[in-house]
Amino acid sequence: MRETGNLTPSQRGARRPRSKRTPTLEEAVLEVLDENPNISIHNFTLNSHVNCILIHRILNQEKYHPYHYIKIQALTRDNFPRRVIFC
Repeated sequence: MRETGNLTPSQRGARRPRSKRTPTLEEAVLEVLDENPNISIHNFTLNSHVNCILIHRILNQEKYHPYHYIKIQALTRDNFPRRVIFC
């Protein structure tokens, strides 16, 4: 109480420490994304303990854009006769 004038304890320093944006961090982020481009940013933050916003800023600066990989069906040579019969 003498330090802050309140009965509640001070919350200073109770937050998670800020991660600093350094060139080594930027290189590590880009290296992990080059190795595994299908990783989500959420999973990346859980594994690396780096702030999500910081990763977004690094990716935006490097002109990377988050996206979801979507598998699509492709036509093969075997599909043409089946489509003719279907019609």
